[in-house]
Amino acid sequence: MDHAPPPPAPATVRVVVEDVCDLEERVSAAARRARECHRAVELVEPFVAECDHAGRAGLIRRMDVALAVARRAAPGVEIRVGGAIELPRPRDPR
Repeated sequence: MDHAPPPPAPATVRVVVEDVCDLEERVSAAARRARECHRAVELVEPFVAECDHAGRAGLIRRMDVALAVARRAAPGVEIRVGGAIELPRPRDPR
């Protein structure tokens, strides 16, 4: 008996949960866009070193805020948490 492959996961609208003043607006807009496009929202963590305890604590607080905002902005939309990524550093303007 053949088994059907699992259905593909819906595409995501990604937003990096970084320390910026407009994080809530970014997450809210991404969540609404995901709902309109029938996609999931993926909250992506920026890389923070394990030994950076203050940085990790701030990231956890920002992720909590982002989750709450996404749930309020688009109830019923699937929310995923993506793995940590290295963000590109700005170029030196010399």
